[in-house]
Amino acid sequence: MVLLEVNHKDLREIIRKSYETQNSLYIWGTTGIGKSWSTEAEGRKIAENEGREFVSWNRVSKKEKHEIEKNPENYFVFIDIRLSQMDPSDLKGLPALNGSDTVEWKIPYWLHICSLPGMKGFLFFDEINLAPPSIQASAYQLILDRALGEVTISDGIAVLAAGNRIEDRANVYDLPKPLQNRFCHITLKIPNYEEWTTWALENKIDDRIIAFLNAYPTKLMGKINTKSNDMAFPTPRSWSKGCSNYIKGEKDLKIIERYASASVGMGTALEFASFLKFQKQIDWKAILKDPKKAGEIKELDMKYSLLALASEWYGEHHKPEDLDKIFKIANSIQPEFAILLMRFCINKHKVSFMKHAPTLKSWTEIWDKYGKYFEV
Repeated sequence: MVLLEVNHKDLREIIRKSYETQNSLYIWGTTGIGKSWSTEAEGRKIAENEGREFVSWNRVSKKEKHEIEKNPENYFVFIDIRLSQMDPSDLKGLPALNGSDTVEWKIPYWLHICSLPGMKGFLFFDEINLAPPSIQASAYQLILDRALGEVTISDGIAVLAAGNRIEDRANVYDLPKPLQNRFCHITLKIPNYEEWTTWALENKIDDRIIAFLNAYPTKLMGKINTKSNDMAFPTPRSWSKGCSNYIKGEKDLKIIERYASASVGMGTALEFASFLKFQKQIDWKAILKDPKKAGEIKELDMKYSLLALASEWYGEHHKPEDLDKIFKIANSIQPEFAILLMRFCINKHKVSFMKHAPTLKSWTEIWDKYGKYFEV
């Protein structure tokens, strides 16, 4: 499959443009790299820019849905439709037996919401190519003509879709040519560790995972081995939604290894646990007493472990004198590690960091060296 490949930043710009132009967009890409997340995240940003309340339709109560129906001009809806779980009638609806000579249709509630004047949002067909071609065909008119039967969706609703590729071995069906031609197509690249690190810091992913993946970038995305019996394997999604959520605040290495195994597979979990064991070899009390000792650490694994350890410590100790110690440690280590440590700490306690940093002499040297590399 030869398609334009884009990173996550470019994808979000294309999603916004698709919303503005009403072009239906299909996002291809391997599993667990953020196709759905990027779509929802851009929807949230558009909603904020337009002064509307973002609503994930599939997650709100019946009462909330009725409120949205009454005041569509106040909301931006994100409606996630899985065609693989539907019959054709689930899209078109059912005939209303009203005793007349004509047939009227009771349409799905979500389709009714999309048709309301003033409604804005995304109609998102996730994993669309998991559905058999007969079910996919039922969405033809909705995707191209923005209508289904006698119902036309609002001008403020963008139609988007996503799915895995045949080569991802995801048991997907080929899209019929008529359906292919109803979309604009792009492929989302697997993020590199630098792109993922920026995202992970902004989204409060556990610092120990970020440090580990900076030390071992190839562990961010494992190869999908169809012959393996492993049910869990590393992807950006399994690291963030799975492992990070499980281990947040957890100190026991055995428990961390257990949760990591459930999320990213046993082999990767063992490597992650071994990486965390390096923290026990670091004399943290001696470094706090004499920050220059941080610069004496030579092993790469130990350097990244130090960053995770320092970040965890700053998460619990963030008075001015504590931040001063962090700055002195940063001034004692190599630039790339100092920059990452600052990014960790800014994301831990941004308000406190910005309040105290300018009052400390140790900050001046940090800012002069590395200020252009991070935002405060």
